[in-house]
Amino acid sequence: MSLELHADPQHRAGGYGFLELPERSLPETVKIAVQDAYSERWLNPSPEQRVTVGEANWQPERHAFGPYQVLRHDGADWVRIGPEIINKIEEYTAVRFEVNGQTHNVVWPDTLSPLAGAAALGGLQVTPQVVPVQEPELKSPPPQEHLEIPVTKSVSPPKERSSKRWIWILILLVVLGAAALAWKLFGGEATPKAASLDRSDTACNFETLSALPDFDARNASMRECGKDISPDVVLRIIEDASKAGNADALLLFGTLYDEDELDPRIEVLIGLTFADDPARAVYYYAQAQAAGSKEAGTRLEGACKRLTGSTQTLEKGAFDDFCG
Repeated sequence: MSLELHADPQHRAGGYGFLELPERSLPETVKIAVQDAYSERWLNPSPEQRVTVGEANWQPERHAFGPYQVLRHDGADWVRIGPEIINKIEEYTAVRFEVNGQTHNVVWPDTLSPLAGAAALGGLQVTPQVVPVQEPELKSPPPQEHLEIPVTKSVSPPKERSSKRWIWILILLVVLGAAALAWKLFGGEATPKAASLDRSDTACNFETLSALPDFDARNASMRECGKDISPDVVLRIIEDASKAGNADALLLFGTLYDEDELDPRIEVLIGLTFADDPARAVYYYAQAQAAGSKEAGTRLEGACKRLTGSTQTLEKGAFDDFCG
């Protein structure tokens, strides 16, 4: 697997994303250098503001951003980058990433948008002046003197005009009849195109996945589906398993509500994620721990620290119930 770029679903305003690389191909931390594939210049920090949206600072000297922490999850290494890189590269730009001594050529996707609200560098923004448009003054035409026009009797030609009219009518009827016959013989309803076979319609739909013997098999299959599976299908699979008390499904629910934890395959690739809600996260972590998940205990401890001292009713209640 080569390098792939994904937007960070927890930052819908833009500016953050992930590099996905093969599993165990990176150390614990890495530095990243970005080069324009055509000019072969290197992306450097902007002289004044690193996160400002605008012209990228491409220089002959190589610059390495970072260090960045490497996340290892679901068969891949993930590196989270921010506005210092994303705000500087325009969509469809051919760039070259250097990560841990390896070179990867990619085309910058249109899904990685810059951080919303950042000011743009360069260029003057001119507010156009609105000039009111005056409606033209309508004047009444001057009165005209009444002129008497002598009326002369038109002499209708003999029956040539009438006969020509009937000829055109007959021609039109013949054309319409021929068109109707052609439609009947060769027209009719268009033959429907064969529906393209999509994995989401076969191996990645809810009926097929729910027929698998247990959540472990369903979880593995829906992760293999990746972008071919709907987030709604994944949610239904997880909901059904969590209602049955499955520890892994309950742990995954807690992860989706915890902004400090990330399941890249589910949240980034498939696109199923929730807004940060530590009160719900500790609830699901506690349920997962009670169901036998060892990892849930560590997650629960971290989420409880976030709730310490909170004065919000729901968060305070969750802390008292699950963090005591």
